[in-house]
Amino acid sequence: MYIIPGLVLVLLFTVFSFDPVSAINPNLGLTLSPLRSEYNIAPGTSQNGVLTVVNKSDQPMEVSLTSEEFRVINQQYDYAFNADSNLSEWIKFNTGQVSLSPGATKTITYTLAVPLSAEPGGRYISLFASNDTESTNGGISSRQRIASLIYLTVTGDVTREGHLLSLNSPLIIGTSGSWSAVLQNTGSTHFRSRYNIETKTIFGGQVSSTTGEALILPGTVRSLSGDLQLPRYPGVYKLIYTIGLGDTPAVTVTKYEIYLPIVTFAILGAIVVSVVLLTIFIRSRRHKV
Repeated sequence: MYIIPGLVLVLLFTVFSFDPVSAINPNLGLTLSPLRSEYNIAPGTSQNGVLTVVNKSDQPMEVSLTSEEFRVINQQYDYAFNADSNLSEWIKFNTGQVSLSPGATKTITYTLAVPLSAEPGGRYISLFASNDTESTNGGISSRQRIASLIYLTVTGDVTREGHLLSLNSPLIIGTSGSWSAVLQNTGSTHFRSRYNIETKTIFGGQVSSTTGEALILPGTVRSLSGDLQLPRYPGVYKLIYTIGLGDTPAVTVTKYEIYLPIVTFAILGAIVVSVVLLTIFIRSRRHKV
């Protein structure tokens, strides 16, 4: 098993000898689509899928197709890939290798077959397209590997049980502000957490609204964050967070923020200085009298 940070694309270079000219190679142009696929398949059945590989370089390529299990290893969702998992046996490509001339595109089909003995729940498989290249002057060898991720739910008695572990929202913001949350999925398959953040005046008037979503894998904890939209005017505002949690009812949390942009601090500072100077002046006049 090996660990790679990132979400979808994996690019590995192995340098066997250094050549200052060929070490920077802009022509490693292998692309793979789609980047992500989702399936719901019953045990004992199968489904076909399609990959498209494109050689965008000016050199021919020999592209190999393989599959590996993947999982996440931390709250930031860095990915780990396991070539030894038996999940790779669930994938059968119509061909394990294709030749691509410069600029060529080819379609590869595969079959995702779920064994009859498979337990219901989420399974996560990465389909890799890779090619080994060597520069024309023989100074460097490199490998490019890109991935298409499969999010599979083996159907049956599955659960999507989400929990909001924490939510942080700033009380005072100036030039910018951001929120963060930590979500957990204790269910047996993944779900998409759809969230909405409404900014309102303390009297209920709508100021802004932001939406988004994040994929939460089973048995994991994920950190989410985002920027808050700044109101037009200084003041006290109400933030209403609504966070989806799969089959668990969505959670709504209300927070408050005080928006004090830099210009507000400048005005307040000028007022304070003016009051101090005026007080000093009045006291000095009284002392002279």
